[in-house]
Amino acid sequence: MRVFKSSYKDRTTGKSRQTARWYVELRDHRNIIRRLPAFTDKNQSLALGRTVLKLVENRQSGEPLTVELSRWLETVSDATKATLARWGLIDQSRLTGSKPLTGHISDWKADMLAQGNTAKHANLSASRVERLTADCGFNFYSDISAAKIQQKLADYRKNTLDARGHAETGIGLKTTNYYLRDLKSFCRWMMHERRVNANPVEYLDALNAKVDIRRQRRTLSEVDMRKLLTATRNGPERRGMSGQERALVYELSATTGLRVSELASLTVASFTLDESPSVTIDAAYAKNRRRDTLPLRADMAEHLRNFLATKLPGTKVFPKLSNHNSAQMIKADLEAAGLPFELDGKYFDFHSLRHQFISGLAAVGIHPKTAQQLARHSTITLTMDNYTHVFRGELDKAVNALPDWHTPTPELARATGTVNQSAAVGLRPLAPVVAKASSRSKEKSSAFCLALSNEKEQSLTDSDELKSDEVPSEEKHCEHEKIRMDIGDSDKGRSGIRTHDKRICNPPP
Repeated sequence: MRVFKSSYKDRTTGKSRQTARWYVELRDHRNIIRRLPAFTDKNQSLALGRTVLKLVENRQSGEPLTVELSRWLETVSDATKATLARWGLIDQSRLTGSKPLTGHISDWKADMLAQGNTAKHANLSASRVERLTADCGFNFYSDISAAKIQQKLADYRKNTLDARGHAETGIGLKTTNYYLRDLKSFCRWMMHERRVNANPVEYLDALNAKVDIRRQRRTLSEVDMRKLLTATRNGPERRGMSGQERALVYELSATTGLRVSELASLTVASFTLDESPSVTIDAAYAKNRRRDTLPLRADMAEHLRNFLATKLPGTKVFPKLSNHNSAQMIKADLEAAGLPFELDGKYFDFHSLRHQFISGLAAVGIHPKTAQQLARHSTITLTMDNYTHVFRGELDKAVNALPDWHTPTPELARATGTVNQSAAVGLRPLAPVVAKASSRSKEKSSAFCLALSNEKEQSLTDSDELKSDEVPSEEKHCEHEKIRMDIGDSDKGRSGIRTHDKRICNPPP
């Protein structure tokens, strides 16, 4: 490499002169001699030449550009980068390296819209990245520092005071995770577009948002839900929607789990109200970006049929419904129904109607996998952990369903001889009761068998029909007693109580 000034002939005086700018001459990765205009200062020109030589070595080795070279490329002029790209030392995508971050973020936003993302998603994601990078003082992509990002996200979560001295609560962990997620998505897009070759925030991980839940939602009991719907139907117009219309929206969300944006996107053609009533959500408005069809209750279909009778097929069913007015709308209707918006630190907002739907499925014993499909969740953990709540009174009902250990079962009561005794007596020792029951049974059996033998002997004596080969009655009595004792010893129940043989001791009918 050499640094020199070029000579030229002055057309006016005809004398030879030197250029004010220095030039750098070197061989590139193809062993071709190249000349690059440098600066008027020789030292700066030498530094430029040494950096270009590093580019040549990097190109020869085939390794990606280092962070140092990437930052240097963002500081040089577009003309120098165009020359280096023409030589093949850098990619054409590097020509946008000097573009400020705001320009790259705008390109990323346009690409999201071109891929079919909603305008709401694209605007929100881009605004988060713009705010985070601006608050950190990043002007170029090479300025992005993972350590500064972590510190700024921690600052977002701190409670501060505004200009008037009022306390301002910081944002939650879940929201800062969204900021980090969108920034990482932007950096991956930059690498995919070959605008950069490094992701400075790749190793950053989201924090556990479960330790800092800012808004916990709750569900309503069946009685309270009926109160809300009744008060809403009889209520005045709110946010451009009548009471009947708002009640229909609440009921539709609580029986299908549809979100506000999905409800607002529905048209008359979205409903099928024939034999198998259903509602279809277009992929453009669904959170999972998938077209889904959900079943409707028969009574819900009847209400919708009457409501949609005068509407054209292509018109919006709820044109006044939006994310902006839904929160205040349901809060006012809760107040009219005498129900609190916040109870024990838990809230019932519009999205709680989706929780109401999923929790209702669990309360009636629907299989969790079926509930997951109806909720259109990616994992069953999300369905069961985040959206399934236990209704008030269900815990008491579950505990009261356990057995009463102080009251004997009917089988045990019969076995212990406590059928007619009060349950307050409790369980008695088993061995004495069994012995007593066995003694009584033996006495009754012996008395009955003896009476039976005497009766039969008297009958045979009166009729004089006793045959010579028959056994006398006394011997029969002894034989009966012996057979009864032998069978009684072997015929025992599970409780250990001997029972007499009914075939021998019981008289015939």
